[in-house]
Amino acid sequence: MAQKALVGLIWVCTWIPVLTVSLAVAQTPTTAVVLSDEQVTRYARIVLEMEPHRQEAQKRSQATNDPASKDQIRREFIRTATEIITRHGMTVPDYNRITLLIRSEEGKALQQRIEAEILRLQSEDPQPPAR
Repeated sequence: MAQKALVGLIWVCTWIPVLTVSLAVAQTPTTAVVLSDEQVTRYARIVLEMEPHRQEAQKRSQATNDPASKDQIRREFIRTATEIITRHGMTVPDYNRITLLIRSEEGKALQQRIEAEILRLQSEDPQPPAR
């Protein structure tokens, strides 16, 4: 069950930041991307830190029908997500490339590596600090 929830976490958590990906990045061949263990850990830490912010933004967005409010919530989340990504030493385009890769057929093995790393990090520190 935890594994299934984890997959949902990665897919949902990465939804909004990937909206900023350019068409050129989206068309980058994914088979050429190989990530080091350090990059996998960095991505996993970002996902864990970003998740509470994503949940809060989603909750706030669902509570309103006002398009301007929804847009403001989305912009705030993207700003927060960008800060989290860069604080962990990754660029938004690199984060988006990894996100697109793990969603592809070629990225199944990487997705499993990231999921395993998230589980490892959660077992070390079940409550990642919110920043």
